[in-house]
Amino acid sequence: MTNPSATRPVPVLLDLRDYRDVPGTAEGFVALWAQVEPTVLTLDPRQGARVVLDFGEAGRVGVWFLDPLAAPRPLTAATAFEVRGVLEPPQVRYACDTCRTTGTETYAPFSCPGCGEGSRPGRVCDAHVVLLDGSLRASCPRHVPQCRCGAPARAWCGGPRCRAGRAWCADHLVRHPNDPSLAYCGDCYGERFPSCEQPGCPATALIRCEHRTLARLGTDDACGSRMCAEHSTRWQIYGPYSRGLALCRQHHRELRSATPEELVDLVLAGTAVRARHHVRHHVQSAADGRRRQAFLPRLSVVRHIFINTRGTVLDMGALDALFAGLERRIPRPGQAGGSRLTETALRLLGQHEASRREDVRRFREGHEEGRAHFARLVELLRASGKFEMAEAVTFSDYRSRSRILYVRVPSELRGRFFGTKRAHVNELKQRLGIDIQLERE
Repeated sequence: MTNPSATRPVPVLLDLRDYRDVPGTAEGFVALWAQVEPTVLTLDPRQGARVVLDFGEAGRVGVWFLDPLAAPRPLTAATAFEVRGVLEPPQVRYACDTCRTTGTETYAPFSCPGCGEGSRPGRVCDAHVVLLDGSLRASCPRHVPQCRCGAPARAWCGGPRCRAGRAWCADHLVRHPNDPSLAYCGDCYGERFPSCEQPGCPATALIRCEHRTLARLGTDDACGSRMCAEHSTRWQIYGPYSRGLALCRQHHRELRSATPEELVDLVLAGTAVRARHHVRHHVQSAADGRRRQAFLPRLSVVRHIFINTRGTVLDMGALDALFAGLERRIPRPGQAGGSRLTETALRLLGQHEASRREDVRRFREGHEEGRAHFARLVELLRASGKFEMAEAVTFSDYRSRSRILYVRVPSELRGRFFGTKRAHVNELKQRLGIDIQLERE
């Protein structure tokens, strides 16, 4: 019975890693095998799957029998062999340019932009690579980036201005206040960790003053003073559940002396900037997960803003006229001074117009009813002998839906107006059938 393995080629692998003259062609490998085969035929694969043949100055050739047990015994000149693979000496494909100057070749896994020719970067090995803090950008010792002062750089600045694109020396780097492994240039550090406007405050000022007037809306010359959370002030013009405009101490003090035109100007300018920010960044509401856009406050809110800010009581018609006048002064797109922010401001005013008309209508209807309730209040005060109070109390506002009459009473008469344990004002409420509230000063 014929042995099937005798008709099959014996699979081998040549290990030429220690052989100097590795063939470059198929004919060269055939010639090399012709030199190796006479010695291979004298071997017994079962005695050792790997053997090394010494060829003197040419080096050594290893022969690996891949299936020793299947090889015929003994090997003869009729035995066929099949070379399944060749292990060649390693070649340095990317050699280090620095090592090459000393006559040696070392594998270089990193690229140095300063080495090489033209736009093709050179290579640098593990021993010569220089990696500055702040980036994995590599260089050789001869091409370490320089600071703008000419000194060798120590780290890349990852701040908002440099964005790891500029390296700086130790003298021009400022370490992170809580992480010494991070460093920034002076400008980026000042922008990322700005100082509070409050003298001596060590906290980082993450809040900017949002004071900006419409006359300067097309530029970036808002106040921009930096404040920490403790020393910032919010001008609550959007209701109690939204963040008001952040103002520095100076501009917050100036609100009380600002004219009605200036206040409306500031409200519109601040809202337009926030609306632009929403369009760019799609701000999400943390409360309900929906986008919270910036809208101008209703006239009823603006009226109380004026009362609380500068103690001025304006009716809805006067407030509507302020917004309408401001709309006429805003430059249109394509005109001198026009910009995307002025375009946003005009859009907000257009959206605001319908609610202003509705507020004016409700105000006039409510005030007719409110004036009637106020006249009855004055009659009740006179009937009870409180003539001084009847002359001093003034009408402020009336909310028909909630049936609340807002009045203004001089501070020296408020105690008498409320009475002991609010007995007097409660009696007036009961007789009038409405609620009575003092307007906030």
